[in-house]
Amino acid sequence: MKKLGELVSFSLPNSLKRLTITDICDNSQKVIAGSVFVALKGASVDGKAYVDDAILKGARCVVLDGENFAYGVEIRNDIPFVFVRNARAELAHMLGKFFDGNFDGLAAVTGTNGKSSTVDMVRQIWTGAGITGASIGTLGVISEKNNENLSANLTSPGAIELRKILNKLQERKIKNIVLEASSHGLDQSRIDGLKFDVCAFTNFSRDHLDYHQTLENYWRAKERLFSEIALQKTVIVVNSDDKYSARICEIAKNRRMKCISYGYEANDIRIVEIKQEETHQKVKALFWGKEISFVFPISGTFQVYNALCAAAICHFTGLKLDAIVDGLTKLHPINGRLELISQVGTASIYLDYAHTPDALKNAILSLRNCAKNRIIVVFGCGGNRDASKRVLMGEIAREFADIVIVTDDNPRNENPEQIRKMILKGCPVAKEIADRKNAIEYAIDMLSYGDALLVAGKGHENYQQIGDEFTDFSDRDIILSKVFP
Repeated sequence: MKKLGELVSFSLPNSLKRLTITDICDNSQKVIAGSVFVALKGASVDGKAYVDDAILKGARCVVLDGENFAYGVEIRNDIPFVFVRNARAELAHMLGKFFDGNFDGLAAVTGTNGKSSTVDMVRQIWTGAGITGASIGTLGVISEKNNENLSANLTSPGAIELRKILNKLQERKIKNIVLEASSHGLDQSRIDGLKFDVCAFTNFSRDHLDYHQTLENYWRAKERLFSEIALQKTVIVVNSDDKYSARICEIAKNRRMKCISYGYEANDIRIVEIKQEETHQKVKALFWGKEISFVFPISGTFQVYNALCAAAICHFTGLKLDAIVDGLTKLHPINGRLELISQVGTASIYLDYAHTPDALKNAILSLRNCAKNRIIVVFGCGGNRDASKRVLMGEIAREFADIVIVTDDNPRNENPEQIRKMILKGCPVAKEIADRKNAIEYAIDMLSYGDALLVAGKGHENYQQIGDEFTDFSDRDIILSKVFP
């Protein structure tokens, strides 16, 4: 418990400063006696509609956005209503005061693609070096301690849920944490106030335009991690081969922050050579001028980039280079990230989460480097998401794959046939099979010597959403049940 005056960023009358606060909530159903209720405005729901419900449940104070530039404190039926300029930013500030964040290493990774792989690799490298750490993101809240997944899959948990997750990890003596920073989470101030040791950038391409509307808005959300959230002491890690890194480096320079680069054009961790083998890659790189060669046990050139990003994060959270390189050689495949699921004779079947044009292209090209024959791709696009990328993904599949099968992904509340038609505009030569299970099985039946099958779009997911209904569905299970009936 804390006093209200200890939590807020604004001045209060003395009588209000001493109010004892038991919790902070943005969901009226979770309010307990003594809570602060922060009324947030969402895309479809305005928290102001639930203020009365929160008070009935025992809220002691209400924080909400001021209207018409009216800010300050009003007492209504003995309850202080605090009107602020930005309720989300105030929530982040209060959470930072309410929860004591004391970590040995705290890192965030943003970018369009590669976040999940990078944070998972960081956690694996920490574990190999004897550090009990956790990763938070699309794959869940995972710790090698008891080999457990502590939460449902959330790329970026809400601000309050995230703080409670971090608090739970601290209680378990897990104090090295790496998390994905999604554009939605950054735009909604979910990680504001956290004191990061390292903030990393993987790459940038189009995605989530259904939410951000424009590419520039999407970029500005990503950029916040470096321009507003990172501290001056935070080390910035960037992919030198992505053109948007120059913007981040400029921010770091202006803020007098250390900026570390990785990639072929990097100053710090420079790729010298990558040789793709069937099941692994041979990598030669300069780590701060020291040439090191190692066998990397995961397919995909883009995964080498993610691994080097992870290496930089691990270095600036206290690991020595020898331990990092040893960890890189022992990494396990990332769940649903260009993951080799099975082999049918000499043919291979891979699963990947690729759901953006750039990610799909990188996945196909990575398989092109190791497949001896055809590349067969099965994919679809999700409903109620950026529709403009569907034709682009069709065009990429047509250009880089040999055979394309268009199927359903998570159509959600859109007409799945219309989604497939949009993809087929970019790839009219594709075969259309609406049922995803049938599409995957059809593709497996096609496999011949040296082929590589890529089942893309859903990766680790174990459900399919049609309308508002979620049904059990796993690409992995479909593949394995077909190969091993």
